[in-house]
Amino acid sequence: MNNYYNILIYCILYNINCQCIIIVIMKKNLKYYLFLFITAAVFILNSCNSTEIPESKLPKKEDDISKLILSFSGDIMAHDVNFKMKDYNRIYDDVRDILLNDDLSFGNVETPVCEERPLSTFPCFNIHKDYLKAAVDGGFDVFSFANNHTNDQGIQGIDGTIKSFNALKDEYKNKEIFSSGLKNKEDEDFKPVLIEKKGWKILFLSVTELINSHGKSKNRLYYSEPTKAGREKLLLSIKKMREENPCDVLILSLHLNEAEYGLKVLESKKAWFKALAAAGVDVVWAHHPHVLQDWELSEVEILTDDSKKDIIQINKGENNEPLDSLLTHKKNAFFMYSMGNFISGQRWKVNYADPAYYREYTGDSIIMQLSLKKINGILQSEMDAAPILITNYNEKDAPVIKRFTQEWVESLPEKEKAYYLKRLELMRAYLPKLK
Repeated sequence: MNNYYNILIYCILYNINCQCIIIVIMKKNLKYYLFLFITAAVFILNSCNSTEIPESKLPKKEDDISKLILSFSGDIMAHDVNFKMKDYNRIYDDVRDILLNDDLSFGNVETPVCEERPLSTFPCFNIHKDYLKAAVDGGFDVFSFANNHTNDQGIQGIDGTIKSFNALKDEYKNKEIFSSGLKNKEDEDFKPVLIEKKGWKILFLSVTELINSHGKSKNRLYYSEPTKAGREKLLLSIKKMREENPCDVLILSLHLNEAEYGLKVLESKKAWFKALAAAGVDVVWAHHPHVLQDWELSEVEILTDDSKKDIIQINKGENNEPLDSLLTHKKNAFFMYSMGNFISGQRWKVNYADPAYYREYTGDSIIMQLSLKKINGILQSEMDAAPILITNYNEKDAPVIKRFTQEWVESLPEKEKAYYLKRLELMRAYLPKLK
């Protein structure tokens, strides 16, 4: 046998991060070169392993971040000086760009909208569809209809409001509008409206604790009695809504059973709002005092299912503490304790001699812009609030809304300038967040 022979060895090595390596060896000493080959193979494999990219340096999937900007206003009222003006669109000229450049704008309509009834001012309001249409053209998308003036015109007024709103929905083919607060039938339960926007699911519910007429028409709106039993029933209803309707945010418009024109937020109201948040509400948007009150982002504790039996003690004069101590986790909720008036005739007769008179506060308010954020589908606890100060300014025939800025005030005639400078000072004094 020949002492020399050729051995052709093909070795194909694969590693997930290596290229294919082919080793060709022409050899004459089989055992010796097999030893060399195995040693080389081990070295190559170790080299390949050392080229793996550390996990920390691998590109990470970007977070899915979604933001939503919501605008909330006070009461859209209609005294005779408001509905007698010739062009309702003028009301919104100075704030239209704000309301059209957010994602959703919310307004509380404090009057029936019934074409079959005559226009009517306080104490039993009524407007026609064109007044509401101007609000839609002004930028509003979502309307609250449950308040103490909802049934001013009885069942006919409620039917007329539903009819007028549905007609507007049909008219605006390229814009969705939404409402809550009215029932088609007496035996209907409270049902939130689902609003889907930019991948968000928003539940909206409008409820009033106060009505002016206790006739049969009260059964045609979302009325919740402001008693301990009534409030416990509402809390359980909200908790059930949240469980049965998965959503990102639940917004409650609440018309309160409290005195008008009060600037201070009562501790009992704060406790009530926390109870609503514990039941599942994320944003409470409140009305009725006709003046602007404070707002806050509040941390609340979420109630467990075991606390459904008797959720929160709300009676005035008591401690307003949870009756059931079984609490789970915490969350943030945003409370607007009273948004005052957006537009009204309540300050048509300006008291230039006494800008601090309590009725003068009915003409100043804010548009609250609330920024919400989701990361990977989870609502974040921070909610950024940006209040935009506004005021009702009397033109020759009717009030209109103006942005309440120092620059605008400086442009006014001297008498009006002095009045509005004082009003600006007073607003900032009791609401330092406006500074």
